[in-house]
Amino acid sequence: MYKVTMFAVLLAGALNVQAATVYTGDKIDGNPVISKLDVDDLEAGKVYRFMFQGASNGIGQHWYVPVLVAKGAKTGPKLGLQAAIHGDELNGTRVIQQVFEKLDPTRLKGSVVGVVGANPSGMLANNRNWQLANDGGYMVDFNRIWPGKEKGNTAEQHAWLLWNNLWAGNAAMFVDMHTQSTGTEYPLFIYADYSNAQVKQMAELFPADQIKADPGEKGSVETTFVENKIPAITLEIGQPKLYQPELIARSLVGVNNLMIQQGMIEGELGATAKEQKTFVGNEMDSIRAEVGGFSEILVKVGDSVVKGQKVAIQRNAFGDTLREYTASHDGKVLAIGNDPLREPRALLVRILFNNPAPQCVNGC
Repeated sequence: MYKVTMFAVLLAGALNVQAATVYTGDKIDGNPVISKLDVDDLEAGKVYRFMFQGASNGIGQHWYVPVLVAKGAKTGPKLGLQAAIHGDELNGTRVIQQVFEKLDPTRLKGSVVGVVGANPSGMLANNRNWQLANDGGYMVDFNRIWPGKEKGNTAEQHAWLLWNNLWAGNAAMFVDMHTQSTGTEYPLFIYADYSNAQVKQMAELFPADQIKADPGEKGSVETTFVENKIPAITLEIGQPKLYQPELIARSLVGVNNLMIQQGMIEGELGATAKEQKTFVGNEMDSIRAEVGGFSEILVKVGDSVVKGQKVAIQRNAFGDTLREYTASHDGKVLAIGNDPLREPRALLVRILFNNPAPQCVNGC
């Protein structure tokens, strides 16, 4: 069993920048607009709904982000949950909604902050990336620019505002929720920095199918939090652009486990990585299309594969075989490209495996 003392020092690791909640005086659909959040400033034992004022766009209006806050009746840890940093990755939005549907703030110790759609630009464009209008328009990966820039482009400013005015001081542990991108598919999967014992134990409270021990990605939300001494994981919840109830339910179990383990809510732990028999790997290899063509994937997410096993075929429009692809390592199928149309460099199959090299013990 996990002990309640696992994250005894978490609160000391929270960002120190803190100020009272700032209300702009506006309301959107009856919800107050804020430009800065301070959970400590809110009355205890209540759930709040805000619209956070983000960066401005080309017509001088702001991007707004829906925020849920549960302020517990008693003091305790501060948990941050975020979904849709990539605009087509939506399973996490339903996880956060369900977390708050079940929370009783009068029995909660600490606080939970949930951001339901961090990238409204990408969500409205039906695309993973933030859409910029400058110079005819281009796109930015919103999960590679954190903690943003105060004087940067719109995406960088929006990330800077979220980091400094929403999350600063309001999260001592963090779960950033994603899915695979449009045209591809994950199981319930976690990226976690296994060199950090707190992060490792957070990840293993979730009944995920697979976990990658991972050194992190510079500029990502997860890595930015970890670099600032706040334990964080990236939770990948299946496929984009749809709700998958079974994966959402298991994600909810993991969030509840985390809150139970922290003493935030009462209850018994549900299934964890141990019960799920989660496969943990430290390296992954992406088998990508060498040419354009119609792809047939011969394996499913979660399948075990052996090196040399045929995993995909590409054909031209007449059905002639263009390429055949084989597994590069023994391991588990972590992801597949489920869109048959694949251009060069498109993902076909991603394999998670274990590299025995000492330098890869916590991820390569």
